[in-house]
Amino acid sequence: MSKELLKFLADEVKKENQPNNTFKSSSIVAVVDTISKKFNVKCLPDHIDNHLRTVKTAWGIIAKLRNQSGCGWDENMRMIHMSPDVHNTYVEANPTHEKYLNKKIDMYDEMTTVVGKDIARDSGAKSFDDVEIQSLGAVNLEEKGDGDDEFVKENDKQSTSSAPLESRKSRNRTRDDDLELQNISIQMAEVAMAL
Repeated sequence: MSKELLKFLADEVKKENQPNNTFKSSSIVAVVDTISKKFNVKCLPDHIDNHLRTVKTAWGIIAKLRNQSGCGWDENMRMIHMSPDVHNTYVEANPTHEKYLNKKIDMYDEMTTVVGKDIARDSGAKSFDDVEIQSLGAVNLEEKGDGDDEFVKENDKQSTSSAPLESRKSRNRTRDDDLELQNISIQMAEVAMAL
């Protein structure tokens, strides 16, 4: 039943019946009718909403695991793989995640279409080779004319977002962000030692 639901909803997304990450009520009614008739059960819109929450939770775990250090992704098999040592340690700490590790993830493409928010689909998809990396700016140490040291952020390019950096707290940090923070910390320590 879950597979039929995901297939139907993936088709609805392709028909653009999912504006703003919620399905149109006509799509929900149609999937309720389809599931009820095909499996001879009484299906309600609340059942669809509950199942979508379950799928979103599973997708969150899959996305987390794909970005987890020590995990690899097999695009052909649609599988997250870990070495046996890392797998055993990770599963001890997270036993509910074992069903996503070293096994093919059924309906991965449909899940991506229905609940995957951060992955580009179809013609909008780009590989890492297609994406031009743009620097957010570098932090350098400059001296003022009066002898005081201060940090100045250099950024010749305008940001593509109109939101100030302080309001983007929900953005996940990347490895580059961590390295930039380490460099800033080192520079601040050097300035403090120089004073």
